[in-house]
Amino acid sequence: MIIGIDLGTTNSLACVYRDKKTELIPNSLGEYLTPSVVSLDEDGEIIIGAVARERLVTNPADTVASFKRFMGSKKTFQLAEKNFTPQELSAFILRQLKQDAEQYLGEEITEAVISVPAYFNNNQRVATLEAGRIAGLHVERLVNEPSAAALASYMISGEDEQSCLVFDFGGGTLDVSVVDCFDDVIEIVAVSGDNHLGGNDFDTKIAEFFCKSHDISMDSLSPEKRATLLRLAEKAKKELTEKKAALLQMDIKNETMAVILNNEILIECCADLFERMAGAVKHALRDSGYSMEDIDNVVLAGGSGKMPVVSYFLQNLLGKNPVMIGSPDEIIARGAGIYAGIKARNAEIKDMLLTDICPFTLGVGVQNLNNPKNHSMSPVIERNSVLPVSRTKLYTNAGDGQSEIKIVVYQGESFDCSDNLCLGKIEIDIEKSRLHEASISVTFSYDINGILIVDVEDNKTSNHKQQVFMNEGINLSEEEIKKKREELKKYKISANGNMKDKLLLARGNRLYQELTGINRERVAAAMQQFEYVLSVNDKQAVHTLREQINEFFDRCEEFLDG
Repeated sequence: MIIGIDLGTTNSLACVYRDKKTELIPNSLGEYLTPSVVSLDEDGEIIIGAVARERLVTNPADTVASFKRFMGSKKTFQLAEKNFTPQELSAFILRQLKQDAEQYLGEEITEAVISVPAYFNNNQRVATLEAGRIAGLHVERLVNEPSAAALASYMISGEDEQSCLVFDFGGGTLDVSVVDCFDDVIEIVAVSGDNHLGGNDFDTKIAEFFCKSHDISMDSLSPEKRATLLRLAEKAKKELTEKKAALLQMDIKNETMAVILNNEILIECCADLFERMAGAVKHALRDSGYSMEDIDNVVLAGGSGKMPVVSYFLQNLLGKNPVMIGSPDEIIARGAGIYAGIKARNAEIKDMLLTDICPFTLGVGVQNLNNPKNHSMSPVIERNSVLPVSRTKLYTNAGDGQSEIKIVVYQGESFDCSDNLCLGKIEIDIEKSRLHEASISVTFSYDINGILIVDVEDNKTSNHKQQVFMNEGINLSEEEIKKKREELKKYKISANGNMKDKLLLARGNRLYQELTGINRERVAAAMQQFEYVLSVNDKQAVHTLREQINEFFDRCEEFLDG
């Protein structure tokens, strides 16, 4: 069976298309959203999701979140003195989603369609494919997140024809796409975005506002206090989706500190974030050639799109009220699920067509006579070219007697190659030639997943080389993937059967750390009582006590919120 997966910065979820509709897949807690958080406990067991999210406060050295922002890079994260790449951490999330889906559907999951930000570059896409393979998933297709959102909104709305601007604002990334929908065709016209702009940045701005209000530095806070402050900032941000004001307070150095937040303050302290959002929107519209009069709907996707300040910003910028077609948290997963159904040749949707485009210009570096130290960009495939696409350009030698030519491949929009992303190089032997006498064909083939293959041929000798381009150290062979998969299998994922109990204990540990005095003692007593009932294996007593303690913990949360 094929499923669709929204591998998000903040939350991930899976979806299947069956019985002529999309169906979200619940995790072991019965929830659709699985926090994209990974933790390693003292027994070497990997903890995924809600329990791991609680451990961000209590065990920050052994827990990591927002690692998706570093996909395709050489950055590593340390958990319990062990280093993991973003691909490996993502593989843990994907493996958990695969297990949850198999348990829920009662079938083996053989393949997945995974969503990625439209503005993911070549390295980030390759890394996502590798994460799927490490997790034991066959992944033939990546789908851009706003494309998935457009596909789902088209199916849900039932409108035959529409042009829309999809504003996909998640926890860590922003994608803006202009999309045409007609006759079961979803055509992406233009994309723009920012891979380092999301709801998490609002959390950080709120936390910085809190610190500035009390003349303290965030850097002076312990990792535990910093994690607590960011959690409370996120909570205050979410409260502002329903309330006019929110209280953020916490104890620092035995003193209770607090600030009142409202949407006006949020707009003011996040002004630079809104400027970056405006830039992405204007870029997408400019590349599409559309004006706002040509756009029928502004569609919100991504959990951070639920913030009222985002709707207010878009309304003022574009002059149109944005709409939520379905839940912004779920619409990308539903779109990925629909695409999985198309790929599985489900009869009622098999003829639907989703076209995508190249988000960045791809080219090679050529000699700049005015600045010999810095090569200039020679585009081969322009951004917004419809995928799949293949383009060939001819190049020649830059010096007398050359027997070798080095083709350096770049991705980006700058004239100077040094300001673009270098994907790698191909070196090819050529027949010795005088200046500009060699003829070299360079062919770029960019597939539907946004993966680049480059062919270089000396037209005199027919000497030919081909290479798939990605960052060194990221592209793993089948043998290396198999080895990684076996290594990660050593880290067992927490058994689903006791996940609710682990979540309660993790939540209790966090509350114990955040509370003081009699409330802390009451939390400790509740946890000791629950651990005793667990030890005697009385399932009915565990179920009853779990509900009672969770209600008590809810009251503790209310106390912390003031």
